[in-house]
Amino acid sequence: MSRRICCICLALSVLIAAASIAYADSTPVSKPTEQDYRQTVAALAEIGLQTGFNSGRDSMQRLYSHDLPKTGQEKSITQLQFMALDEMAAELLAQQAAREQLARNLALLAQYDGVKLGSSATVYSDAGITSTDDTIESGKVAKLKDIDPTGRWYLVSFSDCSGYVSADICTPVTYKDYDGTDAVRTQAEIQARSNAAAAKSFGTGVVPGGSTLRNAVVDYAYSFLGVPYVYGGASRSGTDCSGLTMQVYGYYGISLSHGSNLQYYQCEPVSRSALQPGDMVFFFSDIGHVGIYVGGGQFIHASDYGVCVASLYSSYWISCYYGAGRIISD
Repeated sequence: MSRRICCICLALSVLIAAASIAYADSTPVSKPTEQDYRQTVAALAEIGLQTGFNSGRDSMQRLYSHDLPKTGQEKSITQLQFMALDEMAAELLAQQAAREQLARNLALLAQYDGVKLGSSATVYSDAGITSTDDTIESGKVAKLKDIDPTGRWYLVSFSDCSGYVSADICTPVTYKDYDGTDAVRTQAEIQARSNAAAAKSFGTGVVPGGSTLRNAVVDYAYSFLGVPYVYGGASRSGTDCSGLTMQVYGYYGISLSHGSNLQYYQCEPVSRSALQPGDMVFFFSDIGHVGIYVGGGQFIHASDYGVCVASLYSSYWISCYYGAGRIISD
């Protein structure tokens, strides 16, 4: 009985299979078109995938043209292919990141042409490798010239220096908002401007800001060193002692007579211990010689050998010292 049932079931299976084959043969086959293939490839590429054939081909080409990936010496060829694909994917990501950084750099350069320093910055001749002797002080504003491809270094110019500073301490700004202010000047430039503003004119001479008339007189007197001695002279081609003092003080608007004796009485007497640079010193009992005290126990005068510097306390000059006079009031 069971054998008969098995035969009946087998016959039914054959009948069902034959009917299924007949139905399949009667149904038209839908073959993929070239457009279907392209759309599929494009969809895979959009999500970062390639066809298996392309991936395998590219990874094998990479293995043939490059060294083996690190730690890949004991890997199978299939594992090496996957490692190569990973490297290729990492490179694609790095290239994309570089493109995005470049876009950010260009956008920043299009919007800003200056940077404000949040702290003092060392200037590098390259992107953070070789430092220079230049430093830009905190709070200063430099011109923005370019940006390193990594976006971490700005190429700037400030005063007479140019180079790279770290982007971490920079705030992009519009340079014209600060142009003409102290933010774009070095401290030396600010001080020079202050000195120029404080400069005062005396006669035809000018005393720089931060200096004094006394110092200016001494400096100008030194410019006569080597001028030959000429009795009665009062020029750079030749001068005597009172002619020298007359020229030096006259340059700064202080009029003196030509003659040491006369000049002594134009001064306010001052003790030797109270001498200051710019005071006048006189010699001989009849006041026959005069010089300008320059400090440090020395004076400049027109000697028989020309204009020179001598020690007030040398045995000769101390022995014939007469007195001192002050022509510049403090």
